[in-house]
Amino acid sequence: MKLMNLLFTLLTVAAFPLAASEKDDDVIKVVYQCDFPEADRVHLMLNTINNAVEYYNKNFIQYEIDIVALGPCLQYVMKDFNNTGFEEKPYITQGGPTGAGTRSRLKALQLDGGDKIKIYACKNTMDKNHVADNQIEDFATTTPAGVIKIIDLQRSGYAYIKIR
Repeated sequence: MKLMNLLFTLLTVAAFPLAASEKDDDVIKVVYQCDFPEADRVHLMLNTINNAVEYYNKNFIQYEIDIVALGPCLQYVMKDFNNTGFEEKPYITQGGPTGAGTRSRLKALQLDGGDKIKIYACKNTMDKNHVADNQIEDFATTTPAGVIKIIDLQRSGYAYIKIR
C-alpha cells in the first residue's frame, strides 16, 4: 500500500512540471498598427498597451506586443527631422496623461517591456520621406515594409489592433 501511494505521488509530481510548462508556452501576441498622425490616438494606443501590460504582469501571463509605425506615425519614432518629409510638431514631445510626450512614452514603454515589446519603423515610409536609418530612435527597429510586417505577425498568431 505504501509503495502504491509513493508511486502515485511520484507520478503526480512528475506530471505537474509538464502541465506548468505547457501553460508557460501560451504567450499572448498582439500587433498594433500605428499609421496615423494624431497624438491623441497615439496616446490612446499607448494607454491600451499599458493597461494590457499591467494586466498580464499582474496575472503572470506571458505576452509579446509589437507596434508597427508606418505612414505619418513614423514621426513618433524619429529623433531627427532635418531634410526629411516630416516637420517636427509640438505634439510629438508634449501631451499625454503624465505630460510626457508620445516619443518619451514610446521609449519608456519599450525600455520597460524589454524584449516583450518591440517597435518597428517602416523602411518604405522612411525611403519615401528621405529618412535615414540614423534619424530613427534607437528603441525602434526598421522593417522593409510595415504592412508586410503586420501581415507576417498576424500569420504567426498575433492579434491585430488598430486604434480609431
